[in-house]
Amino acid sequence: MHNSLTFETTPKGYRKALALAQQLGCAEWGIEGAGSYGYALAVFVSESGASVLEVPGAYTKRHRSHSSHHGKSDLDDAKAIAEVLLREEGRLSSFSLATIQRALRIRYDQRDRVVRERTKAVNRLRSAALRLAIVDLPTDLTPIKVVRRIAALAGSFRESIAIDPATEAVLDEIQEATETIEQLGRRSKDIEKIIRSLVSPIAPELLSVHGISHVAAAGLIGHSGDLRNIRNASAFAMKSGTAPISCSSGRHESVRVNLGGDRQLNRLLHIVAMSQVRRNNHPGRVYYDRKRAEGKTHLAAMRCLKRTLATVIFYRLREIGIELESVLARALAAA
Repeated sequence: MHNSLTFETTPKGYRKALALAQQLGCAEWGIEGAGSYGYALAVFVSESGASVLEVPGAYTKRHRSHSSHHGKSDLDDAKAIAEVLLREEGRLSSFSLATIQRALRIRYDQRDRVVRERTKAVNRLRSAALRLAIVDLPTDLTPIKVVRRIAALAGSFRESIAIDPATEAVLDEIQEATETIEQLGRRSKDIEKIIRSLVSPIAPELLSVHGISHVAAAGLIGHSGDLRNIRNASAFAMKSGTAPISCSSGRHESVRVNLGGDRQLNRLLHIVAMSQVRRNNHPGRVYYDRKRAEGKTHLAAMRCLKRTLATVIFYRLREIGIELESVLARALAAA
């Protein structure tokens, strides 16, 4: 029978866990999700002087699947993490604060969430306008000038005629939607300014790739995670869901679309690929045309381009990672 202990995810609980580890002579910790839900514990342990190794969730899943006990629980996860630490220590990377990378991921996700909410408000505005037979709306309803013009039109419509309760409700919906769009538009621009100030100094080579804006660069840097956990460009392609999955059998060789990986990375690579394909004589467009000439469909050619872009972007991200590590090392030395 195995003994197990549970600690609260609070500073008090962390101190108890650290004291027990020190009592048992354990100077090395393996933490899954050290960059997300395990970040607070990883910081607490590393500040105490202990060594912290990051355990990727894929490693934990693999060791858990080899267990004779089926199912999933916190105890099973803890056993799997301990097994990874004992058997694959050489493949694990040390935990680092990576504050800039974490900031970029959070800011990118914030901006993405704001844009999605603004899109919902735009759809509400269009729906309400159609109910009033307003069909000549601009294609882009996000600029503040356009939003204010529509709000003024709704206000004049309210004052010009006697309206029934249903029409009044529609006008209120238009007013609320326009206010939401304007507010979220300002918030989006504020986040983009912060992202630009963080990305510009560290990623000039990444920004030089056609189709990669400051926002896209923030998403690529943030969602790529610690590249020390990624062996090579092929592993990064698998992480981004751009590497095809082999499904060959016997003499029949075939691959299928990779539906796994980080879907935000996959989405960003798709945006970059689409931007390059739209530009005549760009190397990305030339590569796409060559794949089409080989008989591939549009989607298959796009997947090939995304796979190639994954390799290009991986090496540029790796240079950024090396630069960030040197910056952190200089900061620690100065402290």
